[in-house]
Parts: sequence; C-alpha cells; structure tokens
Amino acid sequence: MNKIKIAFVHDDFIQYGGAEKFFLDLILSFKNDARYEIAVFSSLISPSWKQVFIDQEISYKESFLKNFPYCYKVSKLFVLFDFYYLAFQDFVFDEFDYVLSSSTRYSHSVLTKPNTFHISYINSLPKMFWEPSKYFVGKKFLKIYMKNFFPIFRQKDFYTQHFADLVITNSLNIKKKLTKNLQRKSITLYPFLKKEEKFLPILNNVRDYHLLISRLVSWKRIDFVLTAFRNLPTQKLKVIGDGPLFEYYKSISSPNIEFLGYTSEELKLNMLNNAKSLIVPQDEDFGLVYFEALRYKVPVVYLNKGGAREILDSTVGVSFNTQDYKSLISSIETLNQKEFKKHDFIKVCSKLEKIDTSQFIKKLIFFKEARRSLKDLKK
Repeated sequence: MNKIKIAFVHDDFIQYGGAEKFFLDLILSFKNDARYEIAVFSSLISPSWKQVFIDQEISYKESFLKNFPYCYKVSKLFVLFDFYYLAFQDFVFDEFDYVLSSSTRYSHSVLTKPNTFHISYINSLPKMFWEPSKYFVGKKFLKIYMKNFFPIFRQKDFYTQHFADLVITNSLNIKKKLTKNLQRKSITLYPFLKKEEKFLPILNNVRDYHLLISRLVSWKRIDFVLTAFRNLPTQKLKVIGDGPLFEYYKSISSPNIEFLGYTSEELKLNMLNNAKSLIVPQDEDFGLVYFEALRYKVPVVYLNKGGAREILDSTVGVSFNTQDYKSLISSIETLNQKEFKKHDFIKVCSKLEKIDTSQFIKKLIFFKEARRSLKDLKK
C-alpha cells in the first residue's frame, strides 16, 4: 500500500512559541502513523530546530533565505523585499498528496497543483499590517515608515489567502478576522492539547508566585505588568521567556520580579503547575497556554479581548479591560480574595481535551474529502 505523502509548511522555525509547539506535535503524530510519509518545509529553520528534526528523523527543507548573512537574526526585515512570498512559492510539492500549512504570516501562500490538496491552518493574520497599532507598540517611527507599505501587503495577503483548497482557523476569533478582512470562508478547529501521561505535583502545596510566559517583545505588553508588580512588592512574579527586550525588562524590574529566560518544557510546566496565577497581558488571538494553566487548576488573569474570551470566564480567572497597571493591580487583588473550584477548571478545559491527536487528524481528512465531494457536485 502506497503511503500518503504530506508536506508540513510553517512560516519559520526560529522561536519556540505556541504555534511551533502545536505544529511539531501534529507533525510527530503523522510521522508515528505508518500510513503517512512526511517532510517539513519552512522559510528558515534555526540550527536548534534542525537538530530537533534530525533527532526525530524528519526530512526538512529550508528556503533560499538561509543563504543570507545573519538570516535568523534579521529575518523580520525580509518582509520589505517580498522575500517571504518568493521563498514559499519557490517550493515544489508535486510529489505530495497533501500540503498542510501553519500560518501566522506567509506560509499559506505556497502554490500547489490540482492533484495536491492544500489545507491552510491559520493561527493568526499578519499583525504587522492588519493590526499595526497592536504590533508597533513603542515603535512610532517604524510604524510611520511601514504605513506606506500596508496597502500593498494587505492586497497580497488577500490574494494569497485564497490559494488553499481549504482554510481552517484555530479559533472563532481568527475566523471572524479572516472573514472580515479577507472575505475568506473557513472552518474552525481548535488545536489539540496533548494529554499528559502524569500530572506534576504541587511542591509543598504552596502557590506563592504569579507566572508570566511570553516572548519578550513590545506588542506582548509586558511593560505594564512590571509596573504593576513594582507597586505590589509583597506579590512575586516569575517571567519565563526570552526576546529582544529581555535585558531592558530586567533593568526596570524590582526585587520581587524574577526573569528565568528560556526554559525547558518540563521546567515551564513545573513552574506553571506551582503558580498562584498565570498573567496574560496581551491581546492574544488564541493561546494554548490558557489550557495548560487550566489543566493544572491555575487561574488566569487576562485581558478580556481576542481569543481569551472564547475560552476563559470568571469561574477560572479574573479579567481586566484595559492594558494599564492599575487595572491589572485591581484584578490581582480580586484574584487574591477569590476561591476557585476544581470542577470549573475541568469543565472549561474539556473544550480542548475533546480534541485529541487522532480526532484532529480524522477531522482534517474528513474536511478534505467533504470539500472535494462538494467540488465534484458543482462540476
């Protein structure tokens, strides 16, 4: 029996965020199924990610962007020269039955022939030109400069978002944005959260610190969180994550704030499991970290916008409506006085746990067959 060949395409494998974590889990799920033969394609794949693929015996291909000096450090500048669109449209998928792209920016723009079925999984729309006010926080001059290019970028995104045979969004939040901005119909399928073989113990049964897990970039709005905790000297905050603002954020912090940098997945989950709360200050399109917190019965202090409103409510957390330190302080004080019930965490978390790896794969195949059947009927 011939194996089904699937090409997995992602924007880039440089950082290790939620989208990369989920896509790797999905890749490994298909790899471990004898019915499939897989390969990974991406614009850029950092040395550490290449080692991941080598260790897992996964075939991968990197675009011509790898030949540029300091490509992994200056990758964001490539958008100014259309390099990403050129990179993804340079890949050839003629030998594959499926292409599954995971996109927050450009990977949905790959080109496939009629015999290759392209499923585009949209994690978010490119924030740089669809939500510039959010993306360019603290970068006023760069926003003014980039503003001249927004119409061109939006036109290209509109055009390329229609390349795929089927579009799936990771949340209703993204589905609405895709419909409004790009007039592209889609199906929503939440990403799966791998079931833990065992749950981690709560150390000393004491949760005496709040936890923030984020890439340290301006649009994630870590700034007002630090201000809030500087004004809450008796409350501890631990920050997991790395990024260009790591040293700056450390320099403006107070003794009750600890920066842990990049950590292993195991340490991250241990820290989360023993936290008093998870702080989510950004307007996030969707986040698996919500479910990781809920799995360990950890309440979430979150901005009441975006994907958070799809998942979280007052039974498992405390929300705030504006991104300022006073609102956050008020929410933390409310959290400290509130009691949460275990069954509420289980109820909310079940929204994702209904989707496991095998069900996710079955749904992908079902959507593909249903779409093709509909096309045949229209002929």
